[in-house]
Amino acid sequence: MSHSAHDPAHERLRLPRWIRIWVYTLGPACAGTGVLWLVFHHFVHREGPFGPEPHPFDHIWLVAHGIAGLAMLWVLGLVWLPHVRRGWTRPAHRLAGGTMAASMLWLAVSAAGLYYLGNERAREATAIAHWLVGLFATAWLPLHISLGRRAMRRTSTSKAPATRR
Repeated sequence: MSHSAHDPAHERLRLPRWIRIWVYTLGPACAGTGVLWLVFHHFVHREGPFGPEPHPFDHIWLVAHGIAGLAMLWVLGLVWLPHVRRGWTRPAHRLAGGTMAASMLWLAVSAAGLYYLGNERAREATAIAHWLVGLFATAWLPLHISLGRRAMRRTSTSKAPATRR
C-alpha cells in the first residue's frame, strides 16, 4: 500500500494516472524537442552554396517543440485544479509548486512573445530567457515530484497511529 493512502489530503494532490501519463509523455517531448532545436540551431549547420546555413532539422525541431508546447498548455489546464490550486493551500508545497507553476507560466508567455514579437532585440532576449527557464523547468520537475513524494511520506508517517509495544 502506498504511503499516500494514509493521508487523504495528500492523495487528493496526487494526479490521476491518466493525467500523469500525459505529463510524463508530453513533458519530455517538449523538453527533448526544445533541446534538440537548441543543438541544431546553434551547433549543427551545413555548408550551402553561399556559406553555412541552418540544418533542415532546425525547423523540424522548432515546429515539433511548438506543437509539444501547445499540448503542454492543455496538460497545465488538466493539472491546475486537482493539483496546483489544492497544493497552494499547503504552505509546505508552495516553494516547489510555485516555482514549477511560475516556470510554466513564463514558458507560455515567452512562447507567445517569441511568436508575436516584432522587435528582433526583444525577441532574442526572450528566446534566451525562454530556453534558460525551459532547461531549469526540465531539471525542476523531477525535484518537484521528489519533494512532493517526500512530503507525502513525512505526513503519512507523522499521522500514522502509534503502535503499542
